[in-house]
Amino acid sequence: MRIVIITEYYSIGMGHTENCLPKALARLGHEVHLISSNLNIYGNLPTYKDIYERHLGTSEQPVGSFQIDGYTVHRLPYRLVGGYIFIEGLTKKIESLAPDILQLTSAVSLNLCILALFQKKFTYRIFSECHQHMSIIRPFLKHEHGNYIRKSLYYLTRTLPGRYANRVVQKCYAIAPDCMEVAHHLYGVPENKVELLPLGTDIDLFQPLNNEERRKAYRNEFGFTDDDIVCVYTGRFSHDKNPYIIAQAASLLQDEGKTFKVLFVGDGPQKSSIEAMKGTKVLQFAKHTDLPKYYQLADIGIWPTQESMSMLDALSCGLPIIVSDRIGEIDRVDNTGLTYKEGDVQDLARAMKKLMDHTYRKELSLRGREKMVIKYSWEENAKKRIQDYIAR
Repeated sequence: MRIVIITEYYSIGMGHTENCLPKALARLGHEVHLISSNLNIYGNLPTYKDIYERHLGTSEQPVGSFQIDGYTVHRLPYRLVGGYIFIEGLTKKIESLAPDILQLTSAVSLNLCILALFQKKFTYRIFSECHQHMSIIRPFLKHEHGNYIRKSLYYLTRTLPGRYANRVVQKCYAIAPDCMEVAHHLYGVPENKVELLPLGTDIDLFQPLNNEERRKAYRNEFGFTDDDIVCVYTGRFSHDKNPYIIAQAASLLQDEGKTFKVLFVGDGPQKSSIEAMKGTKVLQFAKHTDLPKYYQLADIGIWPTQESMSMLDALSCGLPIIVSDRIGEIDRVDNTGLTYKEGDVQDLARAMKKLMDHTYRKELSLRGREKMVIKYSWEENAKKRIQDYIAR
């Protein structure tokens, strides 16, 4: 089967859907192509230069095609149109590839609307997906009253086009229950076309480290001792992600005589504040393939606000996690970790203290790894999609 995945942007070495899904589909024996704009991930954001450029390169990458991980990437030029990333030459490229399946990584986009116009001309079937959690949608959309002008504009530029485009979509995969609501109510996807399909993790890359000597060596490399309880966070050091609260909670516990340390991997505006806290170690952004080491040396993973695919990778490495009580997909942390009251330093410290118990952490570790293998692997995710792709 020839499958074409369409995404607004693409960066080599990341662990997002546009990196992992085509690899998993190709490993199942399918011919997979990925079409993207020539923007690096987040390349259209004003914060790109400060946070990502030193790690990923310039926001705009060369136009052209190349092969990676068993699939072919086609980078095409782009234009920003009404807040959308429009991929130029998209329909011509699709026509030349003659796919059986088109899989888009968003539930509404200008590219999807254009493909919907041309769908009758081709034989491909279209699938979309929704990654937008309630925790990251625009604040004015969360309130029933007020902001009527902004809501009307949003309806005209997102909901209405989404309702039109998704008429030709076979299914829209929502990665969490709250994403199902977003897909239907905000992006206009018919309710009967929305299906829950959680994101995946590479269970072969992200594995528990059953070698104490190597784990000890990893910890020694960063100055962590056997007695330290090491927490890890990977991702942006931005105010919406708020990793700084982890350093604050660890500091409270250190004042109580607890040996908590925190390893931060990433970059962003909170970096200097984090570095100023005692017991912290800050590393620059790492490639997806380099992350297992950091999860394997740690004792606890913490993501204090929004959902992150890194949670799944950490769980696959057998790491119990602490997450916000506001996340939209609570299943990933059910019997595998703890929640805390988002934004409450004292409550985060309480959760961290509860995970000081080695036996309890081990129980959560085993459950987490098992859950990732059974429900959250990219291979299982890809197999489920293939079943839908061939169904008529």
